[in-house]
Amino acid sequence: MFAIILAGGTGTRLWPYSRDLKPKQFLKIGSSSESLFQETSKRLESLVSPKQIYIVGSDIHKDHLLKQILQIFPDFPIEQLLLEPFGRNTAPAILWSILRIPERNRNVPVVVLASDHLIKNIQNFNHALKIGEKLASSGYIVTFGIKPDRAETGYGYIKSGEPLEFGFKVEEFVEKPDHSTAEQYLESSKYTWNASIFMATTEIWLQEFRKHAPDLLDVFEKEASLGNLSDKEQIRKIYDSISKDSIDYALLEKSDCVAVIPVEMEWTDLGSWESLHKVSEKDSEGNLLRGNVISQDTKNSLIFSEKRLVASIGVENLIIVETDDALLVCNMNRSQDVKKLVETLKREERNEF
Repeated sequence: MFAIILAGGTGTRLWPYSRDLKPKQFLKIGSSSESLFQETSKRLESLVSPKQIYIVGSDIHKDHLLKQILQIFPDFPIEQLLLEPFGRNTAPAILWSILRIPERNRNVPVVVLASDHLIKNIQNFNHALKIGEKLASSGYIVTFGIKPDRAETGYGYIKSGEPLEFGFKVEEFVEKPDHSTAEQYLESSKYTWNASIFMATTEIWLQEFRKHAPDLLDVFEKEASLGNLSDKEQIRKIYDSISKDSIDYALLEKSDCVAVIPVEMEWTDLGSWESLHKVSEKDSEGNLLRGNVISQDTKNSLIFSEKRLVASIGVENLIIVETDDALLVCNMNRSQDVKKLVETLKREERNEF
């Protein structure tokens, strides 16, 4: 098995901890003393050799990527760290990585993982990937669907169709639903959360790119034929000439060879302060407190402090996050709106972005 770790995200919903120059995948906010990116890398230890791992990240995060991957895998091949000049979403990142895998390995399954997700049940994760290998080797692009435990409106869903030897054919990918629709999905056994974990052989990946995103493939293959997919300037030219496109829109929603394996592995994408609060250990009043914090008569809140004392009295359902240069106060139910706030900071060219 080969693995591709996508590490180019910005994690805007976890501002002000997660910033443009140090997004959430490099922060220690998961279930260990390591960053989310390091946890993702370490999760692969029993399945994939470091020599068969490719990492795609942003050039501006090069130092973080190098330092953190070498702490986990001191012998990681540096040439397999692929640095994007700027983000173009997941389809180009995955395609670039696939084309770097040696041709002799065209029939070996390749798993694609986000670097900023939390997975607590590693045993179930490993088992799912081993089943996924069998399905991928028979010609499918395999997705891993998380069995929902609540009516979640912040995730995309996968609808299962015809049963296969392992898992099901995918009938449909569904956008983030409203609450009433999410409740219907929860009651049905056909819907799982889209965990954005994918697996297929290099041959099948390329076959589906050729069918559904031929222009994108042509641009990369032209440079690959010249041996230039490791040249920084040539990659910049490629990225200048292509548009943003996710793997979901470019391939998965169009392909007729996509399968889903439903999994229970205690997964979350930590996409907001609220989701971090949900999956973390809390005190007897339902509070998640970190740093220099004193709370009195405070319930169901998340309060983080980097330096200054943050004190709370008589509040409920609040997110309070203090850093050197910013203080966020937000209702727990509005944590998805932090992204809009960050867009305002970016538009106004504020340093706090």
